[in-house]
Amino acid sequence: MYIAGISEKQSNRLTKAVLLLQKQKENHVLHNKVHLITQQLLYTLPSKLRLLPEEDCSEFLLYCYGTIDHYIASYREGNLPYIGYITEVVRMRSRYFIAYKRTQINKERALLESEKKGWDEPDYESCVAEVKSYTPLSSCIASVDYSVMPSLFEQLLNAPKYHDASQVKLDEGQKRLQKKLQQGVNRKRFIILLAISPHLTNLYLLEEIASLLEVDAHLLNSYLSTAELLLEKKRKCKQQMEETSNRHFRRIMEIQAELNQCVTIQKQEKLKNLLSWTERVHRIKIEQIRSIEYHLSQSQISLLLGVPKGTVASSVHYIKALIQECMD
Repeated sequence: MYIAGISEKQSNRLTKAVLLLQKQKENHVLHNKVHLITQQLLYTLPSKLRLLPEEDCSEFLLYCYGTIDHYIASYREGNLPYIGYITEVVRMRSRYFIAYKRTQINKERALLESEKKGWDEPDYESCVAEVKSYTPLSSCIASVDYSVMPSLFEQLLNAPKYHDASQVKLDEGQKRLQKKLQQGVNRKRFIILLAISPHLTNLYLLEEIASLLEVDAHLLNSYLSTAELLLEKKRKCKQQMEETSNRHFRRIMEIQAELNQCVTIQKQEKLKNLLSWTERVHRIKIEQIRSIEYHLSQSQISLLLGVPKGTVASSVHYIKALIQECMD
């Protein structure tokens, strides 16, 4: 069984260590070792099981840290090894953790709303910038045809300067970049780069990018939303693969439980072979999911915009260097 990089042999040793620790509670060396391994499991499993994004794993570990000794003491030898028990704990606790984070965010927003009374309007606008939505235009694209992408690309490339009071104010580094983007070749490279990960730009940086390019945010939203439609296929494919992977994982747990209860050697061999095959398929599926790059390839951008693939590759290279130069 390979979960979080732990083999079946290592899992059995860990289970024995936990059971021994329950009998030898004063064994501090063994306690520290088991406690550290449990920390590693609580940190790695949420991401590997795709329950939480990787950036939330540290916070999840801190959320569970105070109860690690309880997990060690409450484990009972039975159908599940210790790592399987911790896996079930992670599945349950991650739901509480998500609800906890959502509650904290809502509290912070409620506090901000309660404090905004009496603020001057300019100060209020600057304070709520952290919680304002960056996708006010996400619903304006009902259905779009890929054939309009070259047209939208040309419109962004040749659009006259658009000034709007609602656009984001730029700092010194952003102003330097804005000045560089006034050059035709840099502007073209930057607009090509935006189409590679349109969902990220459209979700977080729509107003900032519109201000940098000095274009109407609606026009930029149309360009990014059209490119984002191509990512739907990858998103659906990934969801299907995750569902299949989850079914394999549940089957692994079922086979292990059945194997622990099995008494005949012939049936044990059959279950072990089935377990080995299921684990191998599960590992392959996980590797396939991790290999999915959730952005458009340079070939896709080339076909979408009607520009040579070499132009896309060079644009990405030069514009990244330019952004690094202007933005440190």
